[in-house]
Amino acid sequence: MRIEVVKREENAIEFYLDGEDHTFANLLVEALHEDEHVKFAAYSIDHPVLMARKPRFRITTDGSERPEEALEKAAQKVFDRSREVLEAWNSALKA
Repeated sequence: MRIEVVKREENAIEFYLDGEDHTFANLLVEALHEDEHVKFAAYSIDHPVLMARKPRFRITTDGSERPEEALEKAAQKVFDRSREVLEAWNSALKA
């Protein structure tokens, strides 16, 4: 996974998330939408014939936090939820 910043403004950032697809991109956008300071979060993936398959994100905040901070918090939420699923799975296997 590699992040390629395309555009950075005071309350907005656009970047490519190289090496990922809709699966992770959807998780990340959902976590971003839970942040009360995020005013807009979405991604798109260009047609694979035109470009390598990599999501292009745009995050806009209300200014109370930087978009980079919102991204860090959302990534941590995805990580924590993944750990919870793994723990639940391991518990289910032991039962």
